[in-house]
Amino acid sequence: MEGTIGEIRLFAANFAPRDWSYCNGALIAISANTALFSILGTTYGGDGKVTFGLPNLAGRSAVGAGQGPGLSYYALGEMTGTNTTTLTISNLPPHTHTAGGNIVIPAYSEEGDSATPTNNVLASKGSMYTSQASDSSTKATPLNIQVGVTGGSIPINITQPSLGMNYIICMYGVFPSRS
Repeated sequence: MEGTIGEIRLFAANFAPRDWSYCNGALIAISANTALFSILGTTYGGDGKVTFGLPNLAGRSAVGAGQGPGLSYYALGEMTGTNTTTLTISNLPPHTHTAGGNIVIPAYSEEGDSATPTNNVLASKGSMYTSQASDSSTKATPLNIQVGVTGGSIPINITQPSLGMNYIICMYGVFPSRS
């Protein structure tokens, strides 16, 4: 399968053809492949003296190097992203939780005869439960309902729908001209 040295293709088989190798981040001896090293350098790893790295596209999607309008900058060879993330309070949009319900408390309009509420029913003081609009002694007390913490800090999968295939790189073939 003829190719241009450094060319990457998706290949649907479970082997890399002759003169091609998987894009799996393998370190290659410079002495065994000086033509490909002259194109890739150490962009994808290696020490630049004895070895250089092939791109690692195992489990990754390729993205164009550079920056488009409104997009992040990606350097050639930069690896970024993750398959999962854990949502925290700081990265959720501002929102509120509303709690509602009916609370029924039995109460009597007669005067109470105990100094403690323990094992007793609410009772009143004189005119405590009046329904007259002009009575300013009736006070509404806010009811605070605490909504408990929820969640288990389990990361969620953010992987886009994918199909497993092999990226291969041409190791030997036509040397690309720079012009």
